[in-house]
Amino acid sequence: MTPSLIEQLAAVPEVWSEQRPWAVSPDGATLAFTWRRDGDWHVYVKDLRGAAPSRRIEHFADACVCPTFSPDGAYLYFARDDRGTECFDVYRCELGGGKLVNLLPDTPELAPAPDFALSPDGRSLALAVNHGPSYAAAVMPAEPGAGALTFLTDHPFNDWSPRWSPDGARLAFQSDTHGQDSVVFIAHPASGDLLTIGGEAMTLARDPAWSPDGRSIAFCGGGGDYEAIGLYDFELGLVTWAWDGRGNAHCPSWSPDGRALVFVVDDGPESSLWRLDLTTGVADCLDVGTGNHYRPGFTPDGAGVICGLSGPGCPTDLFLVEIESGAVTRLTDSLPDDLAQHEFVSGTPAVWTSRDRLTDVPGLLCEPPRRSGAGVVIIHGGPTWHHSNEWDPVRQALLDAGCLVVHPNYRGSDGYTRRWQLANRYLLGQGEAQDCAGAVDFLVEQGCDPGRIAVTGRSHGGYLTMQMLTQFPELWACGVACVPFFDHIDAQEDPAVRNDLRWWDVENCGDVVADRARLEYYSPINHLDRVAAPLLILAAACDPRCPTRQVTTVVDRVRAAGAPCEAIVYPDEGHEISGLEHRIDYERRVVEFILAHVGVA
Repeated sequence: MTPSLIEQLAAVPEVWSEQRPWAVSPDGATLAFTWRRDGDWHVYVKDLRGAAPSRRIEHFADACVCPTFSPDGAYLYFARDDRGTECFDVYRCELGGGKLVNLLPDTPELAPAPDFALSPDGRSLALAVNHGPSYAAAVMPAEPGAGALTFLTDHPFNDWSPRWSPDGARLAFQSDTHGQDSVVFIAHPASGDLLTIGGEAMTLARDPAWSPDGRSIAFCGGGGDYEAIGLYDFELGLVTWAWDGRGNAHCPSWSPDGRALVFVVDDGPESSLWRLDLTTGVADCLDVGTGNHYRPGFTPDGAGVICGLSGPGCPTDLFLVEIESGAVTRLTDSLPDDLAQHEFVSGTPAVWTSRDRLTDVPGLLCEPPRRSGAGVVIIHGGPTWHHSNEWDPVRQALLDAGCLVVHPNYRGSDGYTRRWQLANRYLLGQGEAQDCAGAVDFLVEQGCDPGRIAVTGRSHGGYLTMQMLTQFPELWACGVACVPFFDHIDAQEDPAVRNDLRWWDVENCGDVVADRARLEYYSPINHLDRVAAPLLILAAACDPRCPTRQVTTVVDRVRAAGAPCEAIVYPDEGHEISGLEHRIDYERRVVEFILAHVGVA
């Protein structure tokens, strides 16, 4: 039987866009990258100087991510997940013979973040590891069996993304401090000294990147409405701002000669790629295409920039932009030939009024080629994230069926101003829910039948889907809550939830003792008797972020109140649901459930 469109789209490969999706060998000849081609995320290598096809270097069933080369190019290191639990091991692959060695064997409870860093001499790894009440920066030998982890910090902050200085003497890493603030620490593993960019004032900073000479760190941050690109000078102990414009700038990366930076700038639901000449102050746009640019970096010779791009008809792929000519070369090609002629729809920025009439809400509107009268509100997770005009199989399948689709970038979304990003702190389930409900009025204004509008979202978007069905039950024809949580209290008390996630909840939602009444009121689990629309819940058995222990309770209570409700829990899957068969089934169920209940064949 011919697969449906959503089954075809869900199976399309794409390159990873998080943390460190790619790396180039020191000689510039080989590209390593994380690609979801043979089921889950896996590590591939590609010869940049020849026409040989990309080659997968491991054959694990679990997701493998964040490749990095040893300084001599003989080894490739990567992180392997354990069934979606986010308990990563670090592996070393001998590229000449293919031998794989686990550097963290027999550590089922150890949960390092995947974007470790290899020291310039290739002898040490730096990691962020779940340790006591938080994630802490740590180092360990890069040789198998050579020693154990040594923690560099013992503070309540969560440390992330350690990066070695070029001489290997220092480490820079970003740390969550309060709410959604972050700073960059610089640690001296030998002496134990620890300082921050900005000194005692702790400049808001993240995404640290060392200059090639080790004298400066580029970072994004600052105290304005938009994140700027800063430079921290070690000798002077001063911060200067290299780029400060409209839109959040992030992911800075140095040219090999230290004379230029590349970075990404958000522009509502899309982003742009920029190169800044530090000697002249001139910034040039290097956009590859429409959509979102991800994780740019220079080639070893400095002649080109590699980055990811995700667009409405472009699953995330890697591209090479030549600095001098501007020529663009596609390094990976994920879209199958049989979908190349499909009519992919590009979205446009939209604004509507929140249901509480307190603000205008930015979002993304996607209009189908042929309207059916139905509409769908798709709510993003995070909540510190935003929907973009990029690759989205569920969106495109709904559009193909004639549904008008809108994505609210509600109060709490990033990509706009810092004020907007912080507008839902301690207010989760309140203004952000009003923003999402306001999208229904907007869809009706665009011509949708008010009785044929569905809502769906994943993670925090799944939570907000439940808020829609309990706060505004009269608005919806159906709802699909994907990997959701239902209860603010349980999210802080469930022992299956990691400490760093509980910290985020306390800092951004409130304390279960001091704020209990508010947290209970804005927990959908306490209002399930109000659900009137058919509900589908999709969850994952190994999810460390939104554990499934309340799913059965929710289903039983919704059914007892008289509304149809069903749930699917995918085994051996984490928060993402990344395995091929489960991913296809998951996205197919979302689309088919919605279409069935909004009256679209």
